Amino acid sequence: MDLRPAAADPHRCAIQPSTRLPLSLFALKGHPATGKSVLAHALAVRLHLPLIDKDDIKDALYTLPEANRLSYTVMWRVVATQLALGQSVVAVSPLSDPADYARACELATQYSANVWVVETLLAEQEWRRRLEARQPDESAHKVRGWAAMEAMLHSYAGRWQYPIAAQHHLQVDSAQPVAASLEALLARILEKT
Repeated sequence: MDLRPAAADPHRCAIQPSTRLPLSLFALKGHPATGKSVLAHALAVRLHLPLIDKDDIKDALYTLPEANRLSYTVMWRVVATQLALGQSVVAVSPLSDPADYARACELATQYSANVWVVETLLAEQEWRRRLEARQPDESAHKVRGWAAMEAMLHSYAGRWQYPIAAQHHLQVDSAQPVAASLEALLARILEKT
């Protein structure tokens, strides 16, 4: 796959027009309001890849019992289809359950793809600010406010803090401008391939 940079100056881009990456699954991971979707969108646009967002699926299934688990099931099915077609893909979700990381690894193995877990991190003060700034009309299921986030973290009982293989794990400080974060991310991916 030819990865053409979006910026006007090709010498400023980590991935040059001649660069080829092997088949890859980019699985974004992070808590609500940490910048996963923004970074995923920028990555998908930059690399001309399909973006599968678990929240888009959950928005459609929200009223169903087990909507969250169903959303993950659908997301992974669509990801598998893309990989089976030889198409790299960006999948965005909190990836808070180790079973979903395991699923990403299974799919990558099945289709001989790289798996990159791109985790967005944010200092608590900025994270709180972003959560408090979320508008109620954004989505019926999205967490808004710090109190709601603390309740969610409590319900997770720490399960989001599972080990991720070093060769898969890339952390991004999402307080940085998205363009800078994307360039740093792409440079690290090139180092690892």
